[in-house]
Amino acid sequence: MWCRHGAALGPIAAMGAATAPCAHYACAAAALVPRPLPLPPVPPPETGRAVAGSSGAVTCGASWRLMERERRTGTGSSTMVTDEEVAAIGRTLLDAAQPLPARFRALFTLRNLGGPAAISCIARGFTDSSALLKHELAFCLGQMRDRTAIPALIRVLRDRQQEPMVRHEAGEALGAIGDPEVLDVLRCYSEDPVVEVAETCQLAVQRLQWLQEHGEEPGSSPYCSVDPAPPAEETDVATLRTMLLDESRPLFDRYRAMFALRNLGGRDAVLALADGLRAGSALFRHEIGYVLGQMQDEACVPQLTAALSSRAENPMVRHECAEALGSIARPSCLDTLRTFARDEERVVRESCEVALDMYEYENSPQFQYADGLCRLQA
Repeated sequence: MWCRHGAALGPIAAMGAATAPCAHYACAAAALVPRPLPLPPVPPPETGRAVAGSSGAVTCGASWRLMERERRTGTGSSTMVTDEEVAAIGRTLLDAAQPLPARFRALFTLRNLGGPAAISCIARGFTDSSALLKHELAFCLGQMRDRTAIPALIRVLRDRQQEPMVRHEAGEALGAIGDPEVLDVLRCYSEDPVVEVAETCQLAVQRLQWLQEHGEEPGSSPYCSVDPAPPAEETDVATLRTMLLDESRPLFDRYRAMFALRNLGGRDAVLALADGLRAGSALFRHEIGYVLGQMQDEACVPQLTAALSSRAENPMVRHECAEALGSIARPSCLDTLRTFARDEERVVRESCEVALDMYEYENSPQFQYADGLCRLQA
């Protein structure tokens, strides 16, 4: 969705991953991304972390403004990030007195920096009272694809005191990391009484089995995200729409159709996906909201608005639709986000708060969303 939550992903997809700037450009420049490529190894703590230029890792979270600058000028810089700076950004993340948007920006800065200290800071946040923040913590750990995060994610998945959306995201993150050692745990929780957790773990098991059968990751997503299922090979929008909405099909197959439609792009694919907001389980509808946010196409604003506005809808779905509207960041999204920033459901209210911050970012000259290092150095 956007970088997770938004930054102009359409142009990035058009340029191709090979030309996208490094996730670590200068001040950890990369906006939120729903799900990025693995980050490169970082130096041991005592040497500091190199925040590399365009020769480093490929991530599509950087803003289009930054991409254009690097593409035109070939610039890239290298700076060192110390453990003390990582810890300071972590303190912003973990400080419940800070505004939630500032904590999100700190989180995605840590995600882009990577390394053991960043993972440790992120993992410490699972005691927070915000289900939304904890959900994003798990998401980021999965996207970082670092095995050292596995124990923390398993603890969250096993903790029945955690909210379902948090446990769900921990299960998905374990699947994203891609290590088959977690298969037994995922199989166990594939029968969890919380349906969102069970379905997530079933998908994660199938993803890992697909990886074992094919011996490699699926082809790079144009959104540089690690997705819960590989895209289907089918390329006909009408056929994929039928697969997506066929509730007799296995959920994994419907997810594969979902990501194939997302990768195809275009108005017809967007509208086919938007039809999914009225079908399937809450987990399925939540993922539909996520991919529509990634696509950032205004054609789906009415459907996202309707889902967010429905108080009968699962809060996890409403949350994802709010963030998608923040990612799309068109004037047609603004009044809805302002209205539901006062919603009685905390996760919806907080999602709109963060979405409004992303809306402001997308419509401003700010250089990057994940600006925790810049704020610290300022």
